Amino acid sequence: MKIRRSHLLLLLVASAARFALLAPSRTIAGMSTVTEADNGRELTLLRGDTLEVSLPATSGTGYTWQPMPIADPLAKPVGDMKFKTDHAMPGASGYQVFRFLVDASGTGTIEMRYIRPWEKNTPPAKVFKLLLIVR
Repeated sequence: MKIRRSHLLLLLVASAARFALLAPSRTIAGMSTVTEADNGRELTLLRGDTLEVSLPATSGTGYTWQPMPIADPLAKPVGDMKFKTDHAMPGASGYQVFRFLVDASGTGTIEMRYIRPWEKNTPPAKVFKLLLIVR
């Protein structure tokens, strides 16, 4: 009985190894999430990945995160910005969440500015930058 179990185990291990060699190295696009703590960092992604940027915001202040246009569009916005909060109170603090589809190879920067849209000549209260390297 022990010999049969060991043969079965050997067969399973060999089959798994053969499948791993034949399978592509990345079959499902990845999701990377960055936060304010990643400001100024470099991030390497693969084409087809999704990038989620989650930044703190307080809706009652009038400030909002605005993505700046990307000169060489490595990443395209996907869907609308979402505001996530733990509180149901109006004006509560939370997070603005943006998603981008990374669909071109190269290097580029994602820049977000925390501004009041009606204050045209005022510098942003905060700036978030992320260097993307896409392979």
